[in-house]
Amino acid sequence: MKATYVAVVLTHVICADSSHKTWHRRQPPPRHNYVRAMDPDLLPDRSAPAAMLFLDTTVVPEEGGCNGYVRYCNKRIGQVLWMGAHNALSDVGFALQRNQFVSGPQLLDAGIRYFDVDSCAYDKHGERISPVVCHGYSWWRTQVYQPTEAGLVPIKHWLDMHPREVIFLNFGDLSDFTAPDDNGDATPTPLLQHEVVAVVRQVFGDMVILRHDPMDLEVRAGTARLEDLIIANRRVIVSVDKVESQDLLFWGQDDRVCNDEWYEDSLHVDVFHADYAWKPVWEHIETTMRQPCAHSLLPLRKLEFAFFTALGGTIDSSHVGDALATYLDGLHNATTAYSGPFEPFNLILTDHSDKWSRYYAQWHAAHIESYRY
Repeated sequence: MKATYVAVVLTHVICADSSHKTWHRRQPPPRHNYVRAMDPDLLPDRSAPAAMLFLDTTVVPEEGGCNGYVRYCNKRIGQVLWMGAHNALSDVGFALQRNQFVSGPQLLDAGIRYFDVDSCAYDKHGERISPVVCHGYSWWRTQVYQPTEAGLVPIKHWLDMHPREVIFLNFGDLSDFTAPDDNGDATPTPLLQHEVVAVVRQVFGDMVILRHDPMDLEVRAGTARLEDLIIANRRVIVSVDKVESQDLLFWGQDDRVCNDEWYEDSLHVDVFHADYAWKPVWEHIETTMRQPCAHSLLPLRKLEFAFFTALGGTIDSSHVGDALATYLDGLHNATTAYSGPFEPFNLILTDHSDKWSRYYAQWHAAHIESYRY
């Protein structure tokens, strides 16, 4: 049976046409001699208020709940608030820069239910190594963390122990270093796409929802409720590559998420306020994320709140969490009685995502209370 599946995958790879593919660039990997402790644009954490030192941020799932909450059970996936980890599974291996610092299960324990995972393929002594969790598109600056399968298996074990949880796996950034473009940068080849699909199938089996799987039509139509997915044990919704997919085996990120935008400039320190300069961030979010997604029919509308310094370092001080909380509070106060509290956003993607877990319960509570049923 395994050989048959491999044959099907290879047939699709041979027949695939990659001419329509495009890809996007994210945070640049740091310079080869980058030292985080010497990065002038990394502010230290603010001192936590005394009350926060004694605050228990442990969230106990409600009995019979779906993704922790009873009132999520009858909600469609587009009506649920999803907390996401940017460049997840980048917590192991030698690296000058990371976006996440804990494992998949630890992110799940912190409340993360959407995993953005970068994957690569490369040649080592004539052997193809693929897929691996990585970050980068120029080989000499790319950070390689761990085999993709090694990062996914603990997530599968966690899901086995938590049967009322649904997650997204998004393999958006794909870099095949065996097929560089004219600039020498890696490209997202059909072969790498299908290697990712094969690993996901191998690890999660019938839990997966890929193209044409049971429950795929309901997910695509936006009618699948969380409890429907839980009862069917189809609890891992997978996207591969960035663009809308023409492939028969999978959907792309753009088929599910509005939209593929992030803050592309480095974030600078506002020395007069001992904070970061947030004004250009708010303007960018408004014009490239909030307004374009205000009337989107896609199930997920993404607020990507992840930043880097001029040297390529990940910014994850408490200033980021404070700014995100302030921004979401502002959205909540501005929404009408018949809209979600953070409209249009229902997917929040961050770096060091476990660090902001103390906010998640209140954001979920606000989101749930926006529904009258």
